[in-house]
Amino acid sequence: MTREKAEKLGSLFLAVFSTGLVVQFATTTGLAPQQWFGAAVAVLGSLSMAVVVRVWPQPQPVLARSDRNER
Repeated sequence: MTREKAEKLGSLFLAVFSTGLVVQFATTTGLAPQQWFGAAVAVLGSLSMAVVVRVWPQPQPVLARSDRNER
């Protein structure tokens, strides 16, 4: 598994896990308004992380300069 694929799967797992956790707590215990706000922030944060991992450009390797030894 490549690093890029692991990052994408990890961010997807984070988004699905946090959303599922919020839904599970909301259905079993009921959430107060402050808890709803915190849950929404957690879900939006994990979704934005998943998007950032997919759109952030990969670092490019630095090529050695060939003109250093041409004196």
